[in-house]
Amino acid sequence: MKLNKFSPNLLSGIISIIFGLFIYYKIPSEVEKPVLIFGQSSSEINPQIVPTIIASMFLIFGLYTVFYEKDSKISNNWPNVTKNLFINISTTIFCLILYSILFQHLGFVISSVLLILSLGTFMGNVNFKYIGLISILFPLSIFFIFDRNSLNNYEFN
Repeated sequence: MKLNKFSPNLLSGIISIIFGLFIYYKIPSEVEKPVLIFGQSSSEINPQIVPTIIASMFLIFGLYTVFYEKDSKISNNWPNVTKNLFINISTTIFCLILYSILFQHLGFVISSVLLILSLGTFMGNVNFKYIGLISILFPLSIFFIFDRNSLNNYEFN
């Protein structure tokens, strides 16, 4: 049994570190500064906080994976890319590209429902009742959690 030091897990750790560093690098130029009203910020939180958290998670995951995998004695072979696996990956990438295009025209909720329904059905979920319920409830719950206008309609006293 030949031990391969360059495993898929090690590669994913390295890619994760690169993504984290790239996000840290792009935060100052890509995140808009909040509008100042009477010299004070109109935003309650710093708009750079979410990208910073995501970049930190990429770096932590990547560093942990690289340090954990560098001395791994387990044989971790590269997976064989079968025709079925290639079709699944290609369809998922196509659906995500289509989702990003539809997102601008249809909005978050409708495009997310279509994405979950299409990928859930394609990947073999045969229970349409559950995939339909999840595809509707999940985007709606995320929308109502993060939509500021929907939160202002309720009194939290």
